[in-house]
Amino acid sequence: MKQPQFLEFKHWGIVSDLPPEEVPVNNWTSGSNFKFIDKACRMVGGYEAFADPLDGTGPIFAINCVDGATNYWIYCTSTAVFVTNGVDHFDITPAGMSLTFPGDWTGCILNGIPCLNNSRNEPYYWDFNTGGTLLPLPGWPAGATCEVIRAFKYHLFALNVSELSKQGSTLWWSIGADPGAIPSGWVPAPDNDAGDMTLADTPGDIVDGLALRDNFIVYKNDATYSLTYVAGQYVYVQRKIFLTSGLQNRNCIIEVNGMHYAFTGTDVIKHDGQNPVSVIQDKVRTELVGSIEPDRKTLCCITAKLVEQLVWVCIPTTGSGYLNKAYLINVQTDDVGIRLLPDVSYVARGVVNIGAGSIGWDSDTVPVAWQDDYESWDQQSYSPEADTLLMVSEKDNKLWAVDTQEKEDGQPVIAYLERQSLPVQNNIMRAYITRVLPRIEGRPGDVINIRVGGQAFFSQPIVWGDEQPFTIGTSVAIDANTEGRLISVSFRGQTEGVWKLHSYKLEAVDLGLY
Repeated sequence: MKQPQFLEFKHWGIVSDLPPEEVPVNNWTSGSNFKFIDKACRMVGGYEAFADPLDGTGPIFAINCVDGATNYWIYCTSTAVFVTNGVDHFDITPAGMSLTFPGDWTGCILNGIPCLNNSRNEPYYWDFNTGGTLLPLPGWPAGATCEVIRAFKYHLFALNVSELSKQGSTLWWSIGADPGAIPSGWVPAPDNDAGDMTLADTPGDIVDGLALRDNFIVYKNDATYSLTYVAGQYVYVQRKIFLTSGLQNRNCIIEVNGMHYAFTGTDVIKHDGQNPVSVIQDKVRTELVGSIEPDRKTLCCITAKLVEQLVWVCIPTTGSGYLNKAYLINVQTDDVGIRLLPDVSYVARGVVNIGAGSIGWDSDTVPVAWQDDYESWDQQSYSPEADTLLMVSEKDNKLWAVDTQEKEDGQPVIAYLERQSLPVQNNIMRAYITRVLPRIEGRPGDVINIRVGGQAFFSQPIVWGDEQPFTIGTSVAIDANTEGRLISVSFRGQTEGVWKLHSYKLEAVDLGLY
């Protein structure tokens, strides 16, 4: 019998749009609750309730703001608006606020002051008075509304305005704000720099906008414009940059490393204001776009965790009324992971402070010996920068803080990775797989279930073997008894802690051509 050989594999992002046999050898073909960072396949963290219990019922939007040393989260329900410092809650609902729905709200920060808009009332701002309410923006024209409010330089931008009638291609910008203040008005005059602009040379309405370096990028349904500040008589001038690419809906853009990442409705692109490039083509584009629930597509949103260099594209899948899946795109490598979401209405980025933050030597409660403890001592359990995420759940009436613990509201996370139809002998020679030797890092004692399958040819079904347990900290390999020209491998865990898969080896015996 021929001597076995060890074949090493190190897979990265998920590629689900291609037939498994056409997927590059360094990619997974499916997976769930995994992200690809630090040159490893890392299971996602868990989540826990923040500032619980909430006031009101069913939050649908949130925005983070800071007043001196106090960190606030404003959260909106369909009928009210509240703010919390993580412990106390305050009702700041403005008088006469209309009924709102998930996907209606947008917000921004100008000069440190939070501004909010729901597209049904005039835009608001909050003056950090916990005993007051949201206030209408000063000088806002009576009876007018807008779909989106955004900040750029010293101006607020109102996009897709309605005044007497809907003006979907029109935008306004405010009078320039003094440092630390909110703009004083919106009506253009010779002695101020307020203004308006109509982008009528392409069809469709304005959807959203966001700053990109020294420009303000405005997205319509099917076109994209760049606004540049020139001061003087015109204040801003516009130019078209993309004539066939726009935006899916509000909150579907984010700036990362001087690039915009945007969900167009048919693709996720990145661009620097000139050169759009798909980051999911021939990876998960077909799966992502084809699985969105049409009746809830206005919930789609994009956010990011900069410390991990991950962009989150959050969608409601077919049959779901809420966001239940996020595609996690590594902006350095364009590798794509997938995370399941607990039926939320929005995902916001900001500062989330859970508990005391540090785990001390004496206060560590993990029931294992100290040398086997997978947690960190005397380190913050949250980021001190505005780089943590909060999932807003109308369904559960919760604000879920992301990655602040290893479990999902106290329950172990289920995660898996699978590579189907892997050619181990150039698709020609048959191989007999006797063992799998993975390099797994995680909490000692956690069990990862591994199984191996084989195919004689592409067109034949995979014959899977039984799952075999691999115990982190104890096991070295799992036994397999599989043969084929194409080999499939699956790793699945429902663990107490987060685990990483760095690579794995297959112990294979060459069985020859037949």
